Amino acid sequence: MTRALALAAVLIGVACRRPAHEQPREWRADCPRIARPAGVGLDAAREAHRLAERRRLWRFREAAAPGSFVRAMDAALDADALAAGRLCLADVDDLGALVFEHEYGYADGLGGGKQTAAGPFRRVHHDLFGGPETISCPSCHWVGGAAGAGAETDNAFLLGDGERTASADQRNPPALVAPGVVEALAREMSHELQEARDALVRDAARAGADRDVRLVAKGVDFGVLRATARGALDTSGLRGVDADLIVKPFGWKGTQAHFADFAAEALQVHLGIQTDVLLARGDRNVVGNGSDPTDPDADGVRDELRRGPFTAMAVHLALLELPIVEPLVQDRKLDAAAKGLLAPTTTSFADDFAHGREVFRALGCAGCHRPMLVLERPVLALDGVPPIDLARDMREPALRRDAALGGYPVWLFSDLKRHDMGAQNAAAHVQNGVGPREYLTPRLWGMADSAPYLHDGRAPSIDYAIAGHDGEGAAARAAFVALPPPDKGALRVYLMSLRRAPRVVVP
Repeated sequence: MTRALALAAVLIGVACRRPAHEQPREWRADCPRIARPAGVGLDAAREAHRLAERRRLWRFREAAAPGSFVRAMDAALDADALAAGRLCLADVDDLGALVFEHEYGYADGLGGGKQTAAGPFRRVHHDLFGGPETISCPSCHWVGGAAGAGAETDNAFLLGDGERTASADQRNPPALVAPGVVEALAREMSHELQEARDALVRDAARAGADRDVRLVAKGVDFGVLRATARGALDTSGLRGVDADLIVKPFGWKGTQAHFADFAAEALQVHLGIQTDVLLARGDRNVVGNGSDPTDPDADGVRDELRRGPFTAMAVHLALLELPIVEPLVQDRKLDAAAKGLLAPTTTSFADDFAHGREVFRALGCAGCHRPMLVLERPVLALDGVPPIDLARDMREPALRRDAALGGYPVWLFSDLKRHDMGAQNAAAHVQNGVGPREYLTPRLWGMADSAPYLHDGRAPSIDYAIAGHDGEGAAARAAFVALPPPDKGALRVYLMSLRRAPRVVVP
């Protein structure tokens, strides 16, 4: 047995497999529950130390034998075993975190095409083929914690000519928190819209006359759909969604319905790492036009990231935690006793938080940045694995059912809909059919830990982000400018309460 295969056996555990003839479509029931210590306690510190030591070990192994990590993940994460539920979800998640964190090199397929003395990187992308401009996912997704946002220096220059920044659309890396919950919400919204469409077609056919319906999903208005008696649809009245009525909550322009597709595209575009998932789509403009279908970017590395390891990474992302809404409460007596700096009084930002919440609504911000949507069923159907119960298995803070709401409240501060953000924010290119002025409403959850803001990262603070609103956001921008300073301060406190729960991280 090779060293890579031996290590894979240690990582996944021989006891965690079922005979090949058993093909359940659910996760094994005899596996331990996923246990990840939350917060900043001693157990969480021990776990962070374990993960840091594991990363250090893999760096040494890669130094000794470049490419050994991907080979080991291939052996440990067989796609058929994953699909059949023969592996433990906790192990899949654990290995998926390694795939997400790995620093890819030439032996893994980093970059694409002929290497030059300058290396594989290109800051300005060439059309859809991408850069690439980095070696790992965390090198761009790190601000505010694991799988976080990117700094302004992490921006990508997409759809360019390969040389001039002015030819490209500049994009700041978004935080990747709780993408499984976001996808589950979007799927329910899409289902609601499509059911309304089907009912409209039936109604028009029965009446023998044209009919129309206002499409609303989870309280979000997506415009008007019309149908003729013969079933022809007029989609010209739709707003913020494509004619297929699939809500696409990923990407700044809202171009992807599934975060796994978003991740596969990102690996190709930003690292030059090609997955089986992306190769199966066969888009040569994205993956390259080399003569070998297993190596279309012609870098000499075939089957760069196979379906098993990529699916494990998607599982890991699906189980990332929810951000929280929590104002800071500060005891100034304790501060004074400890530092001798503050007056011996007790203060709290709770009042500012409450007032800021009302200002947020009064300005009209909640019209697009809807504070909460309700998820009815917390089960995520992810390609390549059995369904995942997000309420049971995701990292804390996790989903909690509210009986009064009849589901799981998700405080994401978005309507998952595209809006016209005006000429000030217009892109240079149409992206996947989405016009230059249209952008998905960004999710504000966790925003306290994800500056800079806006699609191009040009806003270093909340005030600058609001000032960057145009088009449908112009009225809210003008209303903010007119606020007295105390109201502006309260709004900032409210938005700074949208943060991620603390987590111990050892680099």
